Amino acid sequence: MKTLALLTAAAMTLSFGAVAQPVRGYSAVPATAPTIAAMITRSTPWKCAGDRCITNRTEGSPLTMCQLAAKELGTLTAFTANGEAFAAEQLAKCNTRAKSV
Repeated sequence: MKTLALLTAAAMTLSFGAVAQPVRGYSAVPATAPTIAAMITRSTPWKCAGDRCITNRTEGSPLTMCQLAAKELGTLTAFTANGEAFAAEQLAKCNTRAKSV
């Protein structure tokens, strides 16, 4: 019985620990769904599927990464850096580099 309680406690700790792990990388959601499967900004590879493009790279400033994505994809409606969504002001600054679509 003691072993079962310890195993249950360990399983709960592991499952909560997995949820609490920070999300790494960047996610860009353009106004128009991407028609490409992949892209490279500078030396960062991105994969695109559905309505967004993502990369697990974390180098560089989030604003620069957003601007590089916007330059390739056009106006972005959302951008997330390491699990944190850009605020409206940050997204507006990012979109100053967006390509014309």
